[in-house]
Parts: sequence; C-alpha cells; structure tokens
Amino acid sequence: MTQRIAALFVVGGGFVVQGLLTITGIISARLLGVEGRGELALVVALSAMAAQLTLGGSLPNALTARLAARGLTTRGGVGHLVRPWTVLAVAVALPFGVLFAVLHGEVGDPGVWWLGAAVVALALLNMGYRLVLAGLLGEGAPMPRIALATLLPQTLVTLVMAGMFVVVDRTTPLVLTGVMIGAFSIGMVVSLGLLAARPADADERLDGPDLWRLTRATYVGSIGPIDGLALDRTLVGAIMGTVALGLYSAAAALASLPGMMGTGIAAVLLPRIAAAQADPAQERALVRRWVAGATAVLGALTVVLVLGADWIIVLAFGRAFESAVPVAHWLVAASGLLGLRRVLVAVLQGRDRGAVASRIELALTPVLVVAIVLAARADAVEAVGVAMLVTAIASVTALTVALRLTSPTRRRDVSRAGVAA
Repeated sequence: MTQRIAALFVVGGGFVVQGLLTITGIISARLLGVEGRGELALVVALSAMAAQLTLGGSLPNALTARLAARGLTTRGGVGHLVRPWTVLAVAVALPFGVLFAVLHGEVGDPGVWWLGAAVVALALLNMGYRLVLAGLLGEGAPMPRIALATLLPQTLVTLVMAGMFVVVDRTTPLVLTGVMIGAFSIGMVVSLGLLAARPADADERLDGPDLWRLTRATYVGSIGPIDGLALDRTLVGAIMGTVALGLYSAAAALASLPGMMGTGIAAVLLPRIAAAQADPAQERALVRRWVAGATAVLGALTVVLVLGADWIIVLAFGRAFESAVPVAHWLVAASGLLGLRRVLVAVLQGRDRGAVASRIELALTPVLVVAIVLAARADAVEAVGVAMLVTAIASVTALTVALRLTSPTRRRDVSRAGVAA
C-alpha cells in the first residue's frame, strides 16, 4: 500500500505540474496576446527540443535504469561525468538560440537575440533538471523529495506570473522567459541538495561508455520525437507564423495534460521494471497491472477533456482563442494515446528492448513531419491535429505488438561490466 501511495504521489506531482503549465499558459496568453504568446511558445518549444534531442532525452532514462538496477547513488555513480556533460550541453544548446532568430525572421532586432539567449539558458536548465530528477528516481530517493523537485520550479513560475497578472495588463515574452529562467535555477539548486550523499566507497561508478551505449540504443524511443520535440508547434510557427502558433499552443496546452500523466506513470514504472527482471512471472504481472491502470486513467481523462474542450478554452484563454477549439479535440485524443505510448516504451526499456521502441518511433516521425508540413502549408491547423492522432494510433498499435513479442530478460543484474572499479 505504501508503494502505491508513493507512486501516486510522484505521478500526481507530474500531473499537478502540467496543470500549473496550463495555468501559466492561460496567464501568458492574457498578458501577451496571440502574437506574443506565439513568440513565447516558440522559445519554449525550441528549448524543449534542444534538451530532448541531447542530454535531456534518452540519457535520463538510461541513468535511471542503471542506477536502479545496481543500487548506486547519483553522486557516486555519475559524479565523474558531470564536467564533460556540462561542456557538451553548452555546445549543443547554442545552435538552438541561433535557430530561434532564424525562424523568427527578424535577425536585426536585438530583442530577438535576447530571446535566443533565453532559449539556450532554458535548454541547459531543462537538461540538467531532467538528469537530476532521473538520478533521484534511480537511486530510490524518498517520494516526497522527488515530488518537491518535480513541483518547485513550475510552482514558482505560476506564482510569479499570477502576481504579474494582478499588477500589470501587458508584458513582453522576454520578461516571462526571465521569470522561467529564475524559477528553474532555484529549482535546480534545491534539487541538487536533495540527492543522496556521495558514499564513502566512491570507486563503484557507472561506466561512461556503457551508459552512452544504452543511451544510443534507446535514444529515439526515449526522446519521443512524435510529441517530445514539439515538432508540431515548431513547424506551425515556422510555416504559418506566430499568430497561428499562438492559437495552436492554446489547444496544445489543454491537450498536454494526458501526455504529462503518461510521462509521470512511465517515470515511476521504468525503475520498477528494470529491478523486476530477475523474476519473469512477477514482472509480467507488474506490466499487466500498470498498463491496464494507465489505459483506464488516461482514457477517462481524455474523454473528459475532449467533451469539455469548447468551454474550457474559451473560459480560460478568452474569445480571441476560440478558433483553437477544433484542433484541441484532435490534439487531446492524440495526447491520451501518446501518454499510453510512454508507458509502453518504459516497459520495453526496462526489459532492455528500448531499441525496438526507437525503431518504431524513427519510422513514424518522418511520416508525421511530412503530414504536418502539408497541413501547415495548406493553412489547415486542424489537419495538424488529425495528423497527430493518426500517428498516435499507429505508434500505440506497433508498441503493443512489440510488447507481446518480448519477454523479461531473466537477469539478476544488468551487467557487472557496466560498473567501473
């Protein structure tokens, strides 16, 4: 019972974060208007894409799995890898700041470059934050610590934005990105303090090459380019402009709730599956319970949001965003399925079959990109939502088949080769 409550604590924390994200999306829309909301959405989308494509994508899942399977602490297991990871993070984040200026189209405006710098800062914080949360999960930190680390940054952002909404009528995207950078910096410092102390025997460390091998094998499945890279928002903004992106992002804000719920369930499930491989019968029962429970919860949430999308968007964002309602219906349904897909991917990764999920995701992503580009060029935002739903159905179908064709790895440990003395 205690384990169930703890798991619900973490999953619920992720859901609360998404609820807070929805609230801040509403506040930012009111403070910025449609075009300003589109600029902010592009900053957030590109920073999330930078993190997801690099150190914040597959590496956190690999870190969680390895720490959980070998019973190591984060400080002891990966402390020796922090410096090279930091250098790599800066190198891969910088191009995304330049990409923002190019996509925005006003490269001569200093304000655009300041927003590009915000993209880089948010990307770095995003990468670091995901790795710290993965470390907390992998080392089996108490659930209240994980919940605090999960909730703190977005709670601070929401409180500051709510205060601004009371005091001012209008602000700029640059001000709001500054609020986000400050809040996530505070959250990062607090979360680092929540990690377990470095053990006296610091010789038992994760082997860097082994960790990167697992990261590469599960890369595409972990980053989930179908929805994890914000490809739909980036392409809509680049092709149709920030006004269209402002409307689309309002629909996406509502639709993201089921997706975040699925991500939270997957985060809790992954270390449990990795640790249960020694007992195939127990592992299969664990998979059945969690997949069935996730399907029921995500299905119920999706139905509620689809039925209430019309009045929720108008009430929350205002009449100016009423055109976002049709696409919201498609996006919410797609998000529910994509959230379930995260759970299925976690099972495959826990079985050391993450490469299977990566191949499925890799095959579907180009199809989705082409469909979104065609829809955006035809100025049909609703068709982008349809493309997301069709892709989600194909992904869940393929992953379900893959799950039935795989089995527990029947190992008592991942490998002694992965631990460097």
